[in-house]
Parts: sequence; C-alpha cells; structure tokens
Amino acid sequence: MKYALFALAIMVASPVMAQNPPIGIKPVQVRMQLFCAESFDFLMNVLAADFKEYPVMMGYLKEGKQQAHTLIYFTNKANTQSTLVVSKTSKDKEEACIIWSGKSPSGMAFSVNPNPMFADEL
Repeated sequence: MKYALFALAIMVASPVMAQNPPIGIKPVQVRMQLFCAESFDFLMNVLAADFKEYPVMMGYLKEGKQQAHTLIYFTNKANTQSTLVVSKTSKDKEEACIIWSGKSPSGMAFSVNPNPMFADEL
C-alpha cells in the first residue's frame, strides 16, 4: 500500500493557479494510481493501526464557492516515514486519498522550518 505517488497536490493546491498559472508553470496530466477511502476517519485509522502514522500538519484550502480540499501530512514518531493525504468533502460524499507516501531512514520524513522567511507585502 505504501507507494510513492506524485503530482495531485499541484492539481488541488490552488484552483486559481490551475486556471491562470504563473509564467514558466504549465499544466501536465499525469497517470498515477491513488489509494482512496470513503472517509478521512477510516484512512486515518488505517495509517495509525498499520503504519503508526498520525496527522501532524494540515492545510484547509477553499476559495469562494469552490469545494474545499484539505491536505493532511502524517508521519510516524521517528519521522522515518510519512504520508500526504488529500480529503475532499461535498454535500453528497467524502473521500480521502493518499497522494504521496514514502520512507526516510535519516528521520527527515517530516521537518519544520524553524525560521521561515516571508517576503514583505507591497
């Protein structure tokens, strides 16, 4: 079940970016296999029970009336493996999919930038 998957995060990261990408960024269709469950709770319980991974970070993305997406980052206690999940809920259904999963023997599967440098607003 633990296959490394790529690119869906770019497709769901920003609906505005998908419509009007910056110069130098182009849309690419990628064939990939996702591992999805009918609920976020079910997928979260599987990651906890089978891989000892727990959510450590999330991003809730919603603009205007568009459907919300939630990106959730899971890791184990030793930070030697991690999984990125996208959860999407509509009025009719909920779905959660693993879009990236892998291992890092060095323990860097999850690291936090202690001093992010943000550009000043104009």
